[in-house]
Amino acid sequence: MSSSPPRNDKTRSAHERRRGTAAAAPGRRGRTSTPAGHLQHPAYGGGVPPARPTSHKTVLLRVAVLAGIWAGLVGLLVAAGEVVTHSGAVAHVDDHLTRVAVSARTPALNSAMKVVTWLGSWVALLVTAVVIAALVITRRLQVLAAIVAVFAWAGEAGGVAIGKTVVGRHRPPQAIWLVHAHGWSFPSGHTAVACLTFAILALCVATLARGRAVAVVGWLTAALAIAATAFSRVELGVHWTTDVIASVVFVTGWLAAIAISLGRRLRRPEALADQASSDEAPAAPR
Repeated sequence: MSSSPPRNDKTRSAHERRRGTAAAAPGRRGRTSTPAGHLQHPAYGGGVPPARPTSHKTVLLRVAVLAGIWAGLVGLLVAAGEVVTHSGAVAHVDDHLTRVAVSARTPALNSAMKVVTWLGSWVALLVTAVVIAALVITRRLQVLAAIVAVFAWAGEAGGVAIGKTVVGRHRPPQAIWLVHAHGWSFPSGHTAVACLTFAILALCVATLARGRAVAVVGWLTAALAIAATAFSRVELGVHWTTDVIASVVFVTGWLAAIAISLGRRLRRPEALADQASSDEAPAAPR
């Protein structure tokens, strides 16, 4: 019997090569066709899988943790208020700093501080709310960001209200007041509002900024506005120094807890994709 002609081996080899090419074709088609709901990104072969939906248990757990942290911060705020109210040494320092601020008054400084103190009023809250609403409507921020901002404001307002009611510290003598004030002194409500609003605005700038320099400028501006508002309350004679310090510490701690718990979910989708790309990218060959 005659053996198979050599051309059959060549035909079989060509057939195997075609089968291998056909097997590899779906991979190439998968890279050019992005599934619906995926983001375009080279690190994932043409598509970034959407984030997995957060379960109700996870949401409830995070809310419960934040509620516990808030309660602890309010407890520390009240404890600090009791200490500064009943400590003779702290009262002496507060009185001295108030005298220094009052003695440094000038007509120009008084006028400037009367304007600056509005940075911690309802006007700042209204402006911040309008900015966040505009960013959400234009889809620059997630709806979750607006919800978290309201949640942060509720924690700030509730903590300040509880601190004022429980501690019941009197304000400086009314004879040195340059603006009208009402309620108890500790902690400073204006300073707390300024810390909340300007931190949120700076966070919006840092989230949307394309460069690190813009984010740094945003945070520095926020810090300056908070410090100016705190000083205005002392210079205007309606708060002790420890009142404004307590407000800054309380709100900073509260916002830090929120950022640690929910910060990643508030970032832009493309920022998450870039971070995923850097995490998934293989190491360069040595």
